[in-house]
Amino acid sequence: MPWTPEQFSSRHNHRLKGEAAKKAAAQATAMVKAGVPEGEAIATANKTGNRLQGRAERRYGKRD
Repeated sequence: MPWTPEQFSSRHNHRLKGEAAKKAAAQATAMVKAGVPEGEAIATANKTGNRLQGRAERRYGKRD
C-alpha cells in the first residue's frame, strides 16, 4: 500500500511530523513494493522516522 506522510503518521506513528514522516512513508512504500511484509516495512520505517525526528528535535527544539 503506498502511504502519504499524513496517512503514515496518523495511522502508524503519531509523533512523526514533516520530513521524518515523508521519509518514513517513502521507505515503507518502497519496502512493500520490493516484497517485504507490510508489518516489517512499517516497523522499519517507524524506527527510521523516530531516529530522524529525534535528530530534528535535538537540533531545532521540539515544535508543536
